[in-house]
Amino acid sequence: MKKILFLLLSAGFTHTTFAQIGHTIYDTHQYNKGIYKSFEEFRNNEPSETGNIVIKGKTTAAQFYLLSAPNELYAVDSTGKEHKVKKYWGYCDGNNLYVRDNGLQKIEEVGYYCLYQVRAIPTSTPNSATAGMVFSNTPPAVVTKKVINLATGTIYGLTLYNMKKYILPKDTALTREFYQDPKNKERLIYYIQKFNQRNTPNW
Repeated sequence: MKKILFLLLSAGFTHTTFAQIGHTIYDTHQYNKGIYKSFEEFRNNEPSETGNIVIKGKTTAAQFYLLSAPNELYAVDSTGKEHKVKKYWGYCDGNNLYVRDNGLQKIEEVGYYCLYQVRAIPTSTPNSATAGMVFSNTPPAVVTKKVINLATGTIYGLTLYNMKKYILPKDTALTREFYQDPKNKERLIYYIQKFNQRNTPNW
């Protein structure tokens, strides 16, 4: 065992390398609970902050009139006091993964491109006539679909332009299929899922 460990260390295998080989978000079924302070922590399934952490939601009115995100992350100390977490990349509750993008958004699919959607209430800046007032007819949430490139950490809006320009070009055959599909604009998620099935991220 000592000889094997020595050989691994001699070959330059570091803690990060072990994470890349078999413990990343991409190739594990066990997500580690905690706060990811960076994309690299997320990708390596290594949250740097653990403990009692909770997600607290905001009302629709607060989102609309106070320009609030739909939820916020809080760390609870040993006395039970909650402290808002201000700087972080994402979060895992042990079962689900979340990316910070106008609050916490659940990642729906993990792959070469991790898929999620942002649900945001269109905001309104209060004025002297509406300040302090709460209305029940707030507009419905606007949904924007996005993907995270697991190799680079780049986040793209899931749009026809980004599919053509940035997301699909690595897969020539799939790109050709995409261009030949007259309904490709309606099937962006399908092509993300197919790309994920056909390609493995390298880093």
